[in-house]
Amino acid sequence: MKESPTARRRALGQALRELRIAAGKNTAEAAALLECSESKIRKIEYGDVPTKVAERNALMAAYGATEEDTAEIHSLAKGANQRGWWQSYRGAVPRWFQRFVGLESAAAEIRTYEVELVPGLLQTESYAHALINSGNPGMPQSEIESRLKVRTERQERLLKDGARLVVVMSEAAIRRVVGGPSVMSEQLTLLLDIQQQAEVEIQVIPYAAGAHPATGFPFVLLRFPDDVAPSLAYTESLTSAAYHDRQADVDTYTLTFDRLRAIALSPADSAALMRQAAEELQT
Repeated sequence: MKESPTARRRALGQALRELRIAAGKNTAEAAALLECSESKIRKIEYGDVPTKVAERNALMAAYGATEEDTAEIHSLAKGANQRGWWQSYRGAVPRWFQRFVGLESAAAEIRTYEVELVPGLLQTESYAHALINSGNPGMPQSEIESRLKVRTERQERLLKDGARLVVVMSEAAIRRVVGGPSVMSEQLTLLLDIQQQAEVEIQVIPYAAGAHPATGFPFVLLRFPDDVAPSLAYTESLTSAAYHDRQADVDTYTLTFDRLRAIALSPADSAALMRQAAEELQT
């Protein structure tokens, strides 16, 4: 398992949830066991909060956990309460986004569809700087630098850990000139360079493709190693995020992503379009 306390907590929570359901207990009964709110039980099962040894033991005893179940829970709990690397950048990662960064760090494959912008994992520093400035006028330079460092570390960890990255972008993402022609030209050059890496694939949906199943709805799919947790889909707004981990939802997002790839240009043709867009910035 990749070292990510968020992923470990999610796997731990998933295991506890499965034990609860198998025992025929609801979240209200689990909450009564720990003398806490149902909200806390849901947060434990979604991996949003750490758990204490006494809490885990009480739940396992009530759920009738076998020795094998108990060993698995104790194994998953190791490292689950540690701080994630992103927590050292205080204030730079919104609380609602921290869970995603932790899960992303543990993913074996990241599939993302973007409508208007180059995905954060592929942004140059200048491009990201321009975005942060445009969306947060007046933000202190120190906070901007912290956000840029988080983005850079996310990129470096992705490349170091060898996770597969599959990107589908609308043509709008490569045509929208963020930060001026020179910044955008540099960004397109990076996309062309990074596409040469074996674990990165980039496709562009041209304007000519018209409407499609995800028109206007960017999302990310995270697939984890078998021993970590089930796949999930992630969507976000300006101030919050949603995690879709019901199998039916994951299947819908997966099917949609497959359809997007089918209507998008091939990686080679996508590269040609990006190269054309870069050349037009020079004229």
